[in-house]
Amino acid sequence: MPLGSRLASLFRTLLRKSRLDRELDEEVQGYLEELVAQRRQRGLTPEEARRDALLDMGGLEQVREKVRGVRIGNGVETTLRDLHLAWRMIRRSPSFALVVTLTLALGIGANVTMFSVIHAVLWRPLPYPDPDRLVILNVDTKGVVNAGAAPGEVLDLRAQSRLVDHLSTFSGVDAHVYVDHEAERVAAASVSDDVLPLLGAIPALGRTLRARQDVGEKVRSVVISDGLWRRRFKSDPAVLGRRVQINELNVEVVGILRPDFRTFLPPAFNAAEEIDVWFPTGIEDTREDRGYAVVGRLKPGVTLAQAQAEFDGLAARFVEDHPETYPDGTLRLALHPLRQALTDDVGPALAALSGAVGFVLLIACVNVANLMLARGSTRKRELAIRRALGASGARLVRQGLTESLVLGAIGGAAGLLAGYLGLELVDWLRPAHLPRESQISVDGTVVLYAVGLSVATSLLFGLLPAMRLASDHGHERLKAGRSETASPGTRRLQRALVVAEVALSIVPLVAAGLMLRTFVNLTHAPIGFDPSNLLTATAPSSSDIWGDVEQSWAFYRDVLDRVRRLAGVEAVSAAHPLPFGAWQVTRRYGRDGDLDTPLSLGTQQTVMPGYLRLVGTALREGRDFTTADIDAQRPVVIVDERLARRLWPGGALGEQLIVQVGQRREVLEVIGVTNAVRMTQVRDDDTPHFFVPYHFFPIQMSLVVKTTESDDAIGPTIESTIESLGTGRAVFDIRPMADYVTDSVSDTRFTLLVLVGFASASLLLAAFGLYGTLAYLISQRSQELGVRMALGATAGRVVGMVVREGAALAAVGAAIGLAGALAITRTLRSLLYGVTPFDSATIVSVAGVVTLAAVVAAAHPAWRAARIDPSTTLRSE
Repeated sequence: MPLGSRLASLFRTLLRKSRLDRELDEEVQGYLEELVAQRRQRGLTPEEARRDALLDMGGLEQVREKVRGVRIGNGVETTLRDLHLAWRMIRRSPSFALVVTLTLALGIGANVTMFSVIHAVLWRPLPYPDPDRLVILNVDTKGVVNAGAAPGEVLDLRAQSRLVDHLSTFSGVDAHVYVDHEAERVAAASVSDDVLPLLGAIPALGRTLRARQDVGEKVRSVVISDGLWRRRFKSDPAVLGRRVQINELNVEVVGILRPDFRTFLPPAFNAAEEIDVWFPTGIEDTREDRGYAVVGRLKPGVTLAQAQAEFDGLAARFVEDHPETYPDGTLRLALHPLRQALTDDVGPALAALSGAVGFVLLIACVNVANLMLARGSTRKRELAIRRALGASGARLVRQGLTESLVLGAIGGAAGLLAGYLGLELVDWLRPAHLPRESQISVDGTVVLYAVGLSVATSLLFGLLPAMRLASDHGHERLKAGRSETASPGTRRLQRALVVAEVALSIVPLVAAGLMLRTFVNLTHAPIGFDPSNLLTATAPSSSDIWGDVEQSWAFYRDVLDRVRRLAGVEAVSAAHPLPFGAWQVTRRYGRDGDLDTPLSLGTQQTVMPGYLRLVGTALREGRDFTTADIDAQRPVVIVDERLARRLWPGGALGEQLIVQVGQRREVLEVIGVTNAVRMTQVRDDDTPHFFVPYHFFPIQMSLVVKTTESDDAIGPTIESTIESLGTGRAVFDIRPMADYVTDSVSDTRFTLLVLVGFASASLLLAAFGLYGTLAYLISQRSQELGVRMALGATAGRVVGMVVREGAALAAVGAAIGLAGALAITRTLRSLLYGVTPFDSATIVSVAGVVTLAAVVAAAHPAWRAARIDPSTTLRSE
């Protein structure tokens, strides 16, 4: 048929349906009358002739349906009719529609939330040129994993690598911008001049960094962010070429980056997402200092394996050419994709959470399928009439799926809204180490995912009930009656779905239980100090006294004296780094005179007198540092008991500790031993720790103030007191010390809270499914229960029968679920602390919770069953 004729036919089918149906009725009636006339001529009576003609035609409505079925556009018209009928059915059952919508919104919303997080964190390409070719370099040497690169190594790699280019150094630092007599501390980075082009940071105004031009004896020029330009310089273009004071350096602003530029780099880079000041730095030809983070790009066509093979060869060459730098003969130059390195720490937790939301969605689908079966059982008479009128099984399945799709669409819209609210909850929980958090949003990709998930969910929960109900050929449904009884097959299927719900809910419940045990263990772990009533404040000194121990010590002593005199301050000392801070100092240490044993790795903390007593770190033996130790620059050290036991089981006081500092080894006398102290994270109970006095490693210090005042109340006073000394630098990180401990377990807390939410939703859905199924089965068995009670069954016996059925379903589901949980939760091993994936206490607790939920879910149906009036029930039947 020509296209024009087809379009005209489609137009008539969709827009002139009434006229076409009238014409069809006239044609069918005319044909019927012709058949009747033929049979009358053969001598049949009018009634016999009409009956025989109808039998020959197969029924008037059947003929009409066949004719409509061959019309062009009939599929569209039928779909619109199905949609209209589905909407009418939903409007007739608003309570049912509301329950289904809320159930789907819960399942779809949880998945939309997690998809938004995973898409932004794990899957979305990094906003850099050729992001998949960007790599970072990890350097392992002298027994230290990821020790950082030495500048000389970077220069040699630049000169000798044929497969990786733009190797650049990056170091996150602090900057203090002094504008209009006010200092502001901002995030900054000291980088080689390849970094900004490598990351696609094209200046909106001015130019990028040029190390040879911008660095002399001191830094001459900087590039600043758009945010800093607008915030402190009022978006004035004339700031280009202007000299400003940053870190007490008189530098020229040579570039302003575009507004949307952000840095997404692994934790080792110590890089804030929005860096306000970019300092240029040259790369010196030295191997004495290391710790530099390095990023580069694979050349076109080069695979990671090829580049790694080249770097393995270069590492062997470096060891051979510089044996004094690598005395143990070990050097590992490991390349890793930037995106993988960025998400390594959060990948296992996100995988666990995505699995949990998958279980929530499956439970929601099973729950809705059960509701659809129960509702469909009340419509069997209607379906039987439609079948008798000529509707095929496929037609009934199609109508059932259409209703499911309409419900899925409503649930999907509600789920998308719930997903958006879930992202607000994620933002409120604020896990401390979730990368790319600013890019987590409900965008077009997330909306498409929600639409696809709604369609898939509709098919998942709608297909089985539709096929089950359409396959019922029971003509007894056409008989008049007051009750509809579900078939034994349907009841078995409903029970099986309840068992599946319970089984599916067990896995997130066990996972949440394990994470709860982990979190409790972490919060009660012995960290070696007491953060209660302690306030911290980082107090940077002037760059004029850097490198001069006497002057910087005098500065901090003055700061401590002034803060100590403030109202509300009970005691004050200083340390760096603070426990669980983002930046930690690790050193190789050993026993003096033991040349055969390789040096071990420990954490080092610079402290001032009184710090140990202030934070509650107990001295097991020996003494604390004194001002005399610092004044006389005595080579002394305090170690924790783990280090003491490893090196001197018989006693550590008076022994000599070797500490590796760059290429030299310092010998320090042990004057005290403390309890074990954890510095890197609460989970780390293996890394020994030692304390050194300020003169050994003079560095920017953080005050630790014992006070009962809040940081909001006393913080501004501390800030103004220190800044009145005229350092030109802002005091920052005024916060309770307890916040550092909280941040250290924030990832576990985030995973726990989300898992508990998903597990609670799973349990609620399973309990609701059990309640609904029992309530429906009781309504279907009311005649049976009435007979039982008429024959002498007590209310207690009826209650026990219902509760036992609910408990049996829950027990079977729990047994299946626990078997699955034991197989799946081993993937959580890397997230756990102080508990195994097969923790018996967790399993017993989950079993108890499921049992309690089953009893609660069965209580109301059992109570209703016990109130059945036998006489009323038997009369109604």
